[in-house]
Amino acid sequence: MKKLKLSLLLSVVAFAVVFFAACNSEDNTPTNEISKITPEIASKLQAAYFQTSSAKVTTFMGEQGVAVEDMFFTFAQIDELGEGSQIPNTEHYRTTNLVTGLPRVITVSVSPDLGTLGSNALDKTISMLNNLGSQLTYQRVSFGGKGKSQADIEVTEFYELESGGYITLGRAAGFPTRRGDPAKGFGINSRWFELSIAPTVNELAGTMAHEIGHCIGFRHTDYQTRESCGQNVNEGSAGVGAIHINGTPTGSDSTSIMQSCGPAITFNNNDKNAMLTLY
Repeated sequence: MKKLKLSLLLSVVAFAVVFFAACNSEDNTPTNEISKITPEIASKLQAAYFQTSSAKVTTFMGEQGVAVEDMFFTFAQIDELGEGSQIPNTEHYRTTNLVTGLPRVITVSVSPDLGTLGSNALDKTISMLNNLGSQLTYQRVSFGGKGKSQADIEVTEFYELESGGYITLGRAAGFPTRRGDPAKGFGINSRWFELSIAPTVNELAGTMAHEIGHCIGFRHTDYQTRESCGQNVNEGSAGVGAIHINGTPTGSDSTSIMQSCGPAITFNNNDKNAMLTLY
């Protein structure tokens, strides 16, 4: 769900929008400062099997680091990448670190910058997750809280133009910490809202569920090939683990919400089994 392919089936209007944006990119510059990564950073990311052609140094959720694919890593986190483990020949898989302290309530908030659509989508996402019956339950709180009032997972807004025939829909701020807490949150690309393929509530909720999946320890189900993006790239363990989840398939799972690229908007049975096995 991290990216959506702008296929040839898009309408002429959509192409006009894309062309106009490309010709006027200076007027659509993201609010966060972005620059190219250094060869040293690129080497570390490539050693962790990340595709770095579109990787950028940027500030995300108040920290500086690198946006690569649908993930964001601080420079300290990048230094830990590449400490990989053996890659199993499996599909549904998780990171080494998971959320601990079960049963646990995880609070989630959404930025007002994502409007009514973002607010409604988060409510639906929380309902989807809570209906799975795991030991992780989700509760919405107000955005912008500090200290103990701050949400465990914050949903923020960022703006990024489409590139190479794809648009990045969401970007997670890493995976669970060594202390057993979820990643601090993720961003939703508001550029998506401007296109003729703008999301419905259900589509945005599916993307949010995907990114929350990363925050609590799920990796892409098609990590070995990224076939849902029309690629043949092995993401590897990326230094954070690629551990098979018992009871999930070893073959293709094209309807999983954790595919690298859409279009799933609901949890399939394998997603549910994976969640209940871990939590």
